[in-house]
Amino acid sequence: MITIITEECNEISQKFYDNAMDSIQICQLECTCGCSGCLVGHGQYTRSIKTALGKIPLLIRRVQCDICCTTHALLPSGIVPYSQVPLAEHAAIAASFENGGRGMEVMEADPELSPSQVFYILSLYIRFWRQRLLSERLELSPAHALTQPCLRLFGRQFMQIKNTRNILFVPPT
Repeated sequence: MITIITEECNEISQKFYDNAMDSIQICQLECTCGCSGCLVGHGQYTRSIKTALGKIPLLIRRVQCDICCTTHALLPSGIVPYSQVPLAEHAAIAASFENGGRGMEVMEADPELSPSQVFYILSLYIRFWRQRLLSERLELSPAHALTQPCLRLFGRQFMQIKNTRNILFVPPT
């Protein structure tokens, strides 16, 4: 998995995703095996993201390493791997908990979220992420600012639970 730092986006869409991915050159990306310039397009898959506008299907691009044959999904930094809920909502639910709430107020802004999803996100935050953020003095806001330190310090996107290697790519300016 390769997480690409993108500008903060209020609504994730296919157009936003395509523009972000088109702005980088695949030859700039590095594989988890350490090889640079060895990734080639390998296809795509559909995944859904829950937003205030409803469930948005996204075609996620994949690349494959010519050296080790590993495949990687290309994800913008606003998406949490293995989750249908965007990074901003994960951070908002966690911030609600830290401010004495239960995260349910986030459901008002995003009707696609169910109470069970909010509870699940809160339980993961409390069990796996809260102490990590506190130990490194990382703030929950702004949400997009969590990506780089979490990948650098923990090797995962904020709220990524599966222990899958995740490489950070910061496009040159």
